[in-house]
Amino acid sequence: MLLLICIAAAGSARPDLLKDQHLIVDGSRRSFDLFIPDSRSAGAAPLVLLLHGHAGDADVITGENHRPAPYRVWLDIAEREQLVLVIPDGEKGADGYRGWNDCRADTANNPRTDDVAFIDRLIEVVAANYPIDRSRVYASGTSNGGMMVYRLALERSATFAAVAPVVAAMPARSQCGAPVEPVPILIMNGSADPFVPWRGGAVGRGDKARAERGTVTSTADTVRFWVNHNAITAAPVSRDLPDIDPYDHSTVHVTGYRGGRDRSEVVLYEVRGGGHTEPSLAERYGFLFRLVLGPQNGDVEMAEAIWRFFSRHHREPPR
Repeated sequence: MLLLICIAAAGSARPDLLKDQHLIVDGSRRSFDLFIPDSRSAGAAPLVLLLHGHAGDADVITGENHRPAPYRVWLDIAEREQLVLVIPDGEKGADGYRGWNDCRADTANNPRTDDVAFIDRLIEVVAANYPIDRSRVYASGTSNGGMMVYRLALERSATFAAVAPVVAAMPARSQCGAPVEPVPILIMNGSADPFVPWRGGAVGRGDKARAERGTVTSTADTVRFWVNHNAITAAPVSRDLPDIDPYDHSTVHVTGYRGGRDRSEVVLYEVRGGGHTEPSLAERYGFLFRLVLGPQNGDVEMAEAIWRFFSRHHREPPR
């Protein structure tokens, strides 16, 4: 059973950000924020889902918690490009923090909710209330949210035109099956990430966290999985981005794998020296935050790079 409780403005300084919307999905009350551009045209708009990380929520994504938020840049992109943004809240897991039931079969703390069904129905509800271009539905997310994006790519490969997980990797022990359709994917990971290890292994910081948060494959193996799935055989093309911020202890190396099935591609943003943080020029984390999560790169605006990638992909109608 699906019931839409409300889509109405609430609680934000931005009138185009509709906070604390709710759905009843199979008896559970699920919450989300919705961004509708003030100047939207009458035509169908692309839809972008943005998923927070473990212990986060929609306010962390949009900066409504009054802290730096690289995803806040998406609000400006949405106004400029006429996008609809959906920012859902995960449910609480065994540790009491909000998160997502991603594909890791060996984590103890993820919630047990059917988050794929929640996302399915959320897309349907938004599309029933606003004109959405169903060939241009995208998803991005950070950490546990990025791992949930991998799950959406695996289990809903026919729904999403492209996806972009950030500081996240594929599960080493997966409870998900293989995708059917090719999926254009941009991966943005830090080589010095202290929580999601670049070379794979246990997730988290400290023995207790590593025992409870499951394991992931290396970034290289994650990229290889999607290159193989998308049937890409052409040699990759790499480039270094300009080192705009020489004091951020990191640089960005981009590798593109193109020529896959149905024009799919895989793009890796390797943030060399980067931590468990989203690169941003406009939204800079403080010293204490970076002390725990590692360096934040200032050479690329994460949201703008992902939107450029998304904007060149759309899902073809079923044949």
